[in-house]
Amino acid sequence: MRLQILVVAGCLALVPNRLQGQADTVVSSTRHTPSRAWIVPAAIGMSVALDEEARESALRSHSPVLDHFARVINPLGTARRLVPAVAIFFVGATAAGNRGLQRGALNTTAAYIASDLVESSLKPLVGRERPHVAGNSRRFHLFARSGDWHSFPSAHVAHITSMVEAISQQSHSPGISAAGDLLVTLVGWDRVYEDQHWTSDVTATVAITSLVSRATVKWMEKRWQRADSAESGR
Repeated sequence: MRLQILVVAGCLALVPNRLQGQADTVVSSTRHTPSRAWIVPAAIGMSVALDEEARESALRSHSPVLDHFARVINPLGTARRLVPAVAIFFVGATAAGNRGLQRGALNTTAAYIASDLVESSLKPLVGRERPHVAGNSRRFHLFARSGDWHSFPSAHVAHITSMVEAISQQSHSPGISAAGDLLVTLVGWDRVYEDQHWTSDVTATVAITSLVSRATVKWMEKRWQRADSAESGR
């Protein structure tokens, strides 16, 4: 298997695992957190060290079959596909009168918006050069406006990760979480394969977006709980 596929898939697998997190009780989650605290920085550090090697491998691996596959995967990280999907889900939940699913769609939308704001703010702030420009992973231009210096974070990866994280957090389904993790991995692979982002852009984006998405969903849930309490107290 090509190196860049191993790097992206392996690093994404090192991000705190949703499947295990959902199976844990409050006590066990507390017990396991310290032992896994090193995983995220280790994954990002490994991907930083392998950035240029992974890019070279990705460039060598290009083929008509993989090019076609990348074109299929690419839209999965775009707003024009993800936003309508959530909108359709919300309309369906509303038509069915399912209040829980309605709130789930709104929570997911909030997580997407929050993650998108963080991602779009960090791009010019960090100013990392995209790999296809000069092939140097250590070139930065702070507060750059040009898209050539907007390698980190990856918008595609942030979009799909925010929704996958929000849906996984609310569904409590190992199957849905596993399918979501696969989608995130594929989109991450696509961004490296298309020479738009470094591998470390992908891993760091997943880590940051996961945190933002989880925090947003928790904040939304607390607001729903307060609203329910106020309504029941009338």
